[in-house]
Amino acid sequence: GVGGCHLFQNLGGGKFQDVTATAGVGGSTNDWSTGAAWIDYDNDGKLDLFVCNYVRWSRDIDREVGYKLVGIGRAYGQPVNFQGSFPRLYHNDGNGHFTDVSANAGIQVRNPATGVPMAKSLSVAPVDLDGDGWIDLVVANDTVQNFVFHNERNGTFKEVGASTGVAFDDYGNARGAMGIDAAHFRNDAALGIGIGNFANEMTALYVSAPGAAATGASGLPIFTDESIADGVGPASRLLLKFGLFFFDYDLDGWQDLLTADGHLEQQIHEIQQSQQYAQPAQLFWNAGGAGQAEFLPVPADKCGRDLFKPIVGRGSAFADIDGDGDLDVVLTQINGPPLLLRNDQHLGHHWVRLKLVGTKCNHDAIGAWVVLRAGDLTQYRQVMPTRSYLSQSELPVTFGLGNLDHVDGVTVTWPGGGSQTVAQVRIDGLTVVRQD
Repeated sequence: GVGGCHLFQNLGGGKFQDVTATAGVGGSTNDWSTGAAWIDYDNDGKLDLFVCNYVRWSRDIDREVGYKLVGIGRAYGQPVNFQGSFPRLYHNDGNGHFTDVSANAGIQVRNPATGVPMAKSLSVAPVDLDGDGWIDLVVANDTVQNFVFHNERNGTFKEVGASTGVAFDDYGNARGAMGIDAAHFRNDAALGIGIGNFANEMTALYVSAPGAAATGASGLPIFTDESIADGVGPASRLLLKFGLFFFDYDLDGWQDLLTADGHLEQQIHEIQQSQQYAQPAQLFWNAGGAGQAEFLPVPADKCGRDLFKPIVGRGSAFADIDGDGDLDVVLTQINGPPLLLRNDQHLGHHWVRLKLVGTKCNHDAIGAWVVLRAGDLTQYRQVMPTRSYLSQSELPVTFGLGNLDHVDGVTVTWPGGGSQTVAQVRIDGLTVVRQD
């Protein structure tokens, strides 16, 4: 929110203590902070903190303009009316204190024409794009180009969004990017990056082409927006997409896609009849295993009407709340309580859940990759709670097995490198894996 950040230390017993000042992560009172991610960007075993900042908001500008819904323009301040703001990167010093290293980390991108900060960031997807064991950052920006910060493995990053194909749409336009997530939804080496965009803009689905021929000058994969061909784009165009994440909701071994949606203007329907303030969520079933178009919209009668109740949706997260193996969903909304949607799939599909414990890397193994082989499928999961929009999901990773009741192999690649084979996993249960 506006006015800087707060860090609360968990004291146990249901109590927290505000340690913002001693930790040094408060930022500036001028910051409008949004998405945040715990990452170990330098692989020293301690979790650092990356914070997205939106625009340099001014109450005076809002009052001076006097935004009103009159059928011309918008009733709220557009991002283009405000200067961008740099994100922040805090290095964990290991003693309860963090050092702001933003200025020297290569994450402060300026508009080449004006010299002002370019970023208007809402969300970040931390993901190792080139498989070198060092976490990279894909940042969703509102009305300006998206960023890809490549980890240079020396404490700095290099912005390469345009050269990787993630910065713009197919026509070179920036979009109103909100929530973001990354996953190997095709169960192969191709990585997908999903980004929820503004109303009348399609959800983006950038997919990398595996192989050396698809590697750009930066050494990173080249991405192409395949949202139309994959079935997500046209069905998502009208809605204003905030929360977005991949998860295997039916445990068939293929990751599906969910978005939480809702507009900014309460009376938007008065000037755009196709728009509503409260909007239903969207769930896309990954039909990759059925040889059909990749994603198909799921109707309410297939997964329950509560999921599609119109709300002014914002954040979204998943976790196995009730311990039955399938992933439940939490949606947040404006002017309403969070919604906890329990997943009660009765398909009889089997599953595997893994909780990783780091001993050499960070304790939660954030950034680790798990590869599971079962039958004809090879599935990939990253230990990464930072997903969607202003949200954190659970740490354990879930693999759906469909009708299979066995696993052929599980391999963990820990942050910083180093692989470990998991000898045995529990079918329809949780297995804890400690780093050797």
